Amino acid sequence: MHGTTRLRPISHGVGTGINAVVWIEPGRALLVRGGDGGVHATLELPIPYASAETPPALAEIAHRIGDVDRVLVLGNEELRTALEREIVAIGHRPETIREAVVEGPVDEAVLLARLRRLA
Repeated sequence: MHGTTRLRPISHGVGTGINAVVWIEPGRALLVRGGDGGVHATLELPIPYASAETPPALAEIAHRIGDVDRVLVLGNEELRTALEREIVAIGHRPETIREAVVEGPVDEAVLLARLRRLA
């Protein structure tokens, strides 16, 4: 069998101009997602304490983040890493993920300040 290899052009598409920040800890995740014109949306989601129920909750958070240019993941190291893996697994590019160490707990105001710095 003979064939040729064609390279596909690297294309990441046009950016959305939207960023998100997530705080994750045992029991909850707090998501702040930017929008058009400086409008933002805040969502708090439960994180089950039972380890068997955690992956579906992380998948839900990753889907709620949606299509963003950048996402900053803060919080508990183990949950943060698991969420980052889930974000990549659903199709986001790994280079969209940022992380930082922040002592908690945090509230919406702290996450909004971080969201503004991502822009």
